[in-house]
Amino acid sequence: MKTVNALSFSALLLSGLAALVIGARIWSAPDVFAFQIGQGHLPAAAIAELAMQHGAALLAIGLIAVGAAFLSATARWLALGLLIAAGLSAWFGVWQFASARDGLYGPALKTLLLADVLSFAAVTVVRDADRAAPKPTDAEFHFRWG
Repeated sequence: MKTVNALSFSALLLSGLAALVIGARIWSAPDVFAFQIGQGHLPAAAIAELAMQHGAALLAIGLIAVGAAFLSATARWLALGLLIAAGLSAWFGVWQFASARDGLYGPALKTLLLADVLSFAAVTVVRDADRAAPKPTDAEFHFRWG
């Protein structure tokens, strides 16, 4: 169980810190963000709003991930699942723009998603491996014949 705790803690903490850094970078340079996702032609107000939304979302996801790293093992496992869902939904928010330019944000978010998927799979495998196998004498608990 120590492996599950260490792996889920590390995955959440590193993913959260990476999301915080990317969110802060977007907020600090909205014009660079817009250029890298291929939306540099937008007016300045639209670029600022786009950067504010994406930066806030990444900062919130990062804070949730860092906070969840200090919760119980089951809560961390669920938080990893939520991070994967957030990463998949980010596909529709940022990654479709990444094909327009060779920017930083698309590959960074894809790497975070891959790391979270691998961590979630590893934690799930270890959690299932730690579970006791059913005994032949437990058949009455598994089947109700009547």
